[in-house]
This record gives sequence, structure tokens and C-alpha cells, in this order.
Amino acid sequence: MVELWGKEHGLGVVDGRPARYPLLFHLVDTAATAWVLWDWHLAPGVRGWIADRLSLGEEDAQRFVAFVAGVHDVGKAIPCFQDGEPSPAASSYIRHDTAGYLAVPSLLDDLARWDPVVESVPHVIGEVVGGHHGLFQPIVRAPREVRQPERHDPRLGGPLWRSRRQTLVDQLRALLDVPTLPDRFPRPVAAVVTGLVIVADWIASEIAWIKEVQWTAPTELAARWTHTVASARRRVSGLGLAPPRLLRLASTRMLVGQPANPLQKSIEDEFRPATAGLMVITASTGYGKTEAAVIAARALGEVTGRPGIAVCLPTQATTNAMWHRGVRYEQAMSLAAGPVTMMHSMSAFYLPYRDYCADDAALQWLNGVKRPLLAGLSVVTIDQVLIAALAVQHNMLRLWALTGKVLVIDEVHAYEPYMLALLGRVLSWCGYLRVSVVLMSATLPRHITGKLTAAYLTGARPERQPVVQTPDYPGWLFTAASGQHVRPSAAALDGMRSHASRRARIEHVRYEPGTRVETIEQYVRSAAEHGGCIGIVCATVESAQVTYHRVRAALAGIVPVTLLHARLPHRDRAVIEARIVSSLGKDATTENGKRPIVDVVISTALIEQSLDVDFDLVITDLAPIALLIQRLGRCWRHDRSQRPPWSRGATLVVLDPVVTPLPATWCAIYPEYELLATRRVLAEQGPWLEVPADIDGIVQRVHDTALPPIEGDAAVAWRARHALTSQHRALAEFAATPPPHLVDNLTRLTKPDVEDIEVSTRLGVDTARVIPQYRAEDGTLWLDPHRTIPFPRTRPSQDEIRALIHASVPCPQRWATNLDRPARRWSHPLLRDARIMRAPQHGDLRIDPVLGLVKGQPRDDL
Repeated sequence: MVELWGKEHGLGVVDGRPARYPLLFHLVDTAATAWVLWDWHLAPGVRGWIADRLSLGEEDAQRFVAFVAGVHDVGKAIPCFQDGEPSPAASSYIRHDTAGYLAVPSLLDDLARWDPVVESVPHVIGEVVGGHHGLFQPIVRAPREVRQPERHDPRLGGPLWRSRRQTLVDQLRALLDVPTLPDRFPRPVAAVVTGLVIVADWIASEIAWIKEVQWTAPTELAARWTHTVASARRRVSGLGLAPPRLLRLASTRMLVGQPANPLQKSIEDEFRPATAGLMVITASTGYGKTEAAVIAARALGEVTGRPGIAVCLPTQATTNAMWHRGVRYEQAMSLAAGPVTMMHSMSAFYLPYRDYCADDAALQWLNGVKRPLLAGLSVVTIDQVLIAALAVQHNMLRLWALTGKVLVIDEVHAYEPYMLALLGRVLSWCGYLRVSVVLMSATLPRHITGKLTAAYLTGARPERQPVVQTPDYPGWLFTAASGQHVRPSAAALDGMRSHASRRARIEHVRYEPGTRVETIEQYVRSAAEHGGCIGIVCATVESAQVTYHRVRAALAGIVPVTLLHARLPHRDRAVIEARIVSSLGKDATTENGKRPIVDVVISTALIEQSLDVDFDLVITDLAPIALLIQRLGRCWRHDRSQRPPWSRGATLVVLDPVVTPLPATWCAIYPEYELLATRRVLAEQGPWLEVPADIDGIVQRVHDTALPPIEGDAAVAWRARHALTSQHRALAEFAATPPPHLVDNLTRLTKPDVEDIEVSTRLGVDTARVIPQYRAEDGTLWLDPHRTIPFPRTRPSQDEIRALIHASVPCPQRWATNLDRPARRWSHPLLRDARIMRAPQHGDLRIDPVLGLVKGQPRDDL
């Protein structure tokens, strides 16, 4: 069979002809790599789960999975591929993954009748083979008289070609000792096994490995198998794919850095899970929920035999910050683990992560496209996990990456209905896969808790109606995959309620139109006179720009004012965020080792979730109450020995205009009903708030959709909100994969011609990336106004791509429609649709060195 070839690209030339690697050897290589991955990459709990679903012992399951991986490229034994793959326009052309999808069932069972909807094991294996490039094949419905379409499709060749394919399959079955197939191969299991097949194929297809190790390997199959398993084990061991190995944790203090608080201690002492499940942790901001979640994840990983952890955050900045903590946790948790990967669209340009990866071969492999989640410990933006619920290419790889982990999701309240619907679908798959999940939030509405828990239970036990409970606040609730509920003891709950109990103040300030900035100035002048650090959170970027300009001008430079928002050049935003965290974060250090005496930061909602900072006072525009609580959590967040005399406790000033209706720009960001309901709750609550005792009550009054709507304009807005939420859920249902118990064909899990980078996991996020171009008097082009970074004139190098992205500014897509595209499209995905702006001004767009990207003359209508 060595006359059939499987690999050619990159192998060089022999005797004037392309060197070709035999197809049989590539199939053996891939099977051996899958065999090694089973031992090295699969967590013990995953091995047991797959074997159980196949009704096999673990050794037989390993043989079967390796065999499925081995037959993945049998479809290359066709005329058009062996002749060099002619143009797709040729009548004889067929993709080799499509050929494998059609051919494999009858090669495994000569009596198999073609019926791809029936869950027969040969057909399911064919679907896996057809999907090993990340896209499952469309269903082929053959006429009744055509028992096996492979025999009637001329593109697959005649009986001789079928005989060649049969010989390949038979040799693999004999080599792996798989005389019979299992009685069952459920399609959801096959979907995630496809992820393992993809990883095995990637590793076995690496040209350097083939040329250096496999080219001269023994040709006799038994000897070759022994050789390849050994060489694959050496290769896989250096890729950072091993799951973490739990060692003994001497005390929670190693993780927390101080004595455990009542929430953390309750999980450490009282949480004794017996199986996988979903935990919800609720507590006020700054309570230590993340450390509590990691303690819970460690316990779940130990009992389920799936010790990996993937932590999901809502923004890039929160993900960057959590990655730093993840590296510390990897050491404090007593984990024998590989590297901690980070994944979001800009992670490759985050300098600390780049430095961390620089000299690590495993990280360089893991940071390839779609690979970071394969590591045992990962910190990612929520988008990277939600893609697993979308019918896009390679979503099965993301599902596979989750199987050996506990999934920790922070800031669950931050996700709008479309994202929550996708998250529910991910959780249904987690329930089926027995992947444990920990959800965290300081302000999580009960109806969301209920929906997400129900989604998990439906995936775990679709035959039963889920029974849902909600956690106490503060507290935790564990719902096992079996449906059983576990709560902390009454004594532990009492300790949580009393711990860090404090009185906070929310000043609800109604102001007349045109007086908003003057109101802000009054508070800032107190800081100017007596010291203090103030955070100001504006509803929109334009409002932040105007507020910054007027506050800075009014105080004539006597107060240092910093502006932070999303329309700054990437490098500038990174510098500003680092400066804010270093001076106002938990471990704040400045030149003299203390916080600044006076500091004013004007920002958008970025600061509410993205940065762990501590102010003496926070001023904010009106927003839904859950977000206001988050912003209150940025005031008096950490213990400080020095506070200005005017700051006597955590205080949030909420600026609420005396206008009807509410500003359209605000209602475009937040549901109008939630703004009106928040206004009413603030008026009824009064200025004082007991934390944590009052938090859950006011959050539910605004955000729990099961509560009756308030009357008047708010009732109209409530109905409009429900209609919009229903639309968003319908859109998510259209874009999402089916839940696992409804997967009757793997075709439904992916859609052709759709790349995950083109699919949004967030509705309404339609942004462009603008690259400024500065022209000097001599005609030279630059990326910065100081003319220190040349603008690339030809295809950019990797260093130039980094420079382009650091200089780029995100903005609404509609702003960029009239800007120029690059003369030659840049290859990096983040630059695929970039536009070039002649800087500093082009039409009504300008890049201000401090304000960032500005359109027209920013106005603050309020």
C-alpha cells in the first residue's frame, strides 16, 4: 500500500519529483498519536466517561478511539487526490474528507445500508471522518435503490479504489486489534471525539516531525507502531497538553494569601461533591469570590478526575488581570501543571503574556490558532467558550478542550440575553459531558440563575424535568448532575452575612439639563482641596471625552485627571490601564510607595468590570442597579490606612437627569425599563445601603423578570424589553448548535463557509479597526504623530503587524465606511478588515492625543 501517498507539502524534492509520505504511514502515525493523547492528554475522568458511553472497558475504548483517528484520511485513497487534487471545478474533484464520509461506513460494515440519520456506529464513524477538518459534511440522502452511494459515485473510483481503501482499513483494524466495533457511539460523544481526532491529526501532520523522526521509521507495521508510539510520546510530552496533577494543598491560606473568609472556609470545609455539577457563588464585590471558585473547582476536579480549569471573563482587561492571578494560583494550588494559557483576540499583543511565552516551546505550540484552550489551565474571554455553542467550524475542538476541565465563569451578570442564551447551550453540553461549572456574580438575577441551572440539568439528564433552586445571598449552591442540591450550613451563612458587613451610601442626585459637569466639579474640588481619589463613570465615550475636557479645564490643571475608554489607540489604553492599576489597585505602588494624594479617573463602564481599583468616591451616570452595585464595589474596595477626611465610607453618587424620556444614547446601551426601575428603587431605598444584606433584594426588584412590572412608562418599557429579549433568544437559537440530546446527525453542529472569527457572540458589537497614518512633509508615512514608527509600505512583518495593532483604534463600523482599505490586505485576522485613516484628521474624524478617536464635536446633551 505504500504507493498511495498522504503528505507532500513541505517534504522537499527527491529525484526531481515531490517527496511523498505514504498514506498508510500517516494513518498509523495519527492512530499512534491518538493512542498517546489518550494516555497523556485525556484526564482520567474523561477516559472513564468515554469508555462508559461506548460501553467498553478503558483499554478497548482507547483502541477504538485510536482506530477512528487512524481512518480519518482514508478518503485520500481516491483518484483525484492521488493525481494531485485537480481544480475543485473539475468534474472528478471531491474533497478527501467528503470522500471519507461517504466511503467509511461500508468499509466498516459491508452490509451497512446508507441511512445517515440512523445512529449506526459505521455511519457515526463516517461523520467523524468527514468532520476532521472542522466541518461536518452535509447529509447525503441516497435514492432507495442505492444501498451504498460510495459504490455509485464515480469520483471515488471503481472497485479497485474501493479495494485499496478496504485494505487500509483492514490493516489498521488488525494493527490495533479492533475486530469488532462497539454497539454504540452516541453522536454527542462522537462530536467531542472529533476534537481529539483533529488534535492527533495536527500533531501527526507536522512536517518537521515526519522528516526528522518518521521518514526512516520501520516499514513493517508492528515495528512501526512501536517506534511511532514512542516518538509520539516524546513529541506530545513537550506540547503542554497534560492535565494538571493535583497535589496536597496544605491550607486555603496558600491560595488566598490570608486567612480564609467565611465564604471560602465554607466551601473548603463543607463542600464535599460526589459527582460533577454546577455551583453558583454569589457575594458582594470584593468578597473573594474568585478564590472561593478556585477552591470549589479544585474539589470538583479531584472528585471527577478532571483537574483542569478554564476561567472565563467578560473583557480583555479582566482576562489579562485574571491571567496574572492564574499564574500565581498554579503555584499556590499545589498543581503539577503545564503552562497557563490566555486567549482573547488581543492576547498575542499583551506584553506580559508575550514575555511569559517567549522561550517556552509548549506555549508557542499552544498559542496556535484555536489551541490555547487545550492547555490544562486557561484564562479566556467568554467569547472563546461561547463559540462552542455556535454552528461554526472547529466548535467540536472547543467542546473537546472543555472535557477535562472545570469551567469557571465570572461576572455572569455582565452578559446580555443573546449571550446568556448561548451560555445556556454551552452549559447543556457541559451537563452532558459531565463538565463541572462554577458561576460567579455579585448581582445575579434569580431568573438567570434558574435558566442556566436548568440548561445544565437538561444536558445532564434530559429525561427528567429539572428542579431548580437559587442560592442564598451571600452564599453558594451546588446542583449535582443527578439533580441533588447542596447548600452551606446555617452557621456558615450567618458568618457570610456578618463578614465584611458595612454601610454604604448611594446619593441619588437629580440634576437639571446642562448642569451635569458642574455637579461633578463640586465633588472633584473637594478632592483638590483635601485630597482623595475619585472615579467618574460616564454612560458613553462621547460623554467621557466632554467630561474630561471640561473638568480638566475648570480645575486649571491643579488636579491630575486621567481619561480611559475604548476608543484610544491600543498601546495608549494599555499604558493608561497599567498606570491606574499600579496607583489605585490592591497592591498600589507609586514612586513614593503610596497612593497618589489626588487622582481623578474619568472612564466608561470599562472600569466597572475590567480593573481592580479602589477610589474614595465613585460618581456615575444612571445605569441599571446591578451595574451600580458593581461600581459601588470600586469605592473603599480595599483596606487603606489613609483616606481623605471628607470620605467616611463607600459612597456612590448617581447622576440622574430630570428629563423625560431618558436620553436615547443611554437607552441604546441599557434597557429603558431597567433604568426607570432603578430610578424608582433608588428613590424608595433611600441613601443608605447595608452590604451585603440589601444587595440581593434591590437587584431582584429591577432585574428579576418574574416580578410584575411597575406602572406607567416603565410598564411600556418592560413589555418592550421582554419583546427584545425574546428576539435575541430566538437569534441565539437560530445560530446555536442543538442541545446534545437532540443531535441526530453531526451535520447540525457546523455550517459550511463560516469561520468563528466572523461570527459574533455578542449582538450589537459591530466595530471596525482604524489604523492612523501620519504623513510627514517629505512624504514619508508614520504610525504615530512623533514619527518614530514607520508605516509599513509592503507586506508587514510580524513586528510591523504588532505595531499596526498597537496603533489601531476600534470604532463603530459605520464611522469607517468611507476610509481607505490597505492597498494589499494584511494577513492577520485582526487586520483583515482594517481601514486606514489619514491622521490626525480625516473628514469629521480626528485622533486627539488625549481624547482618542473623536467624531465631530463631542457633546454632552445633559
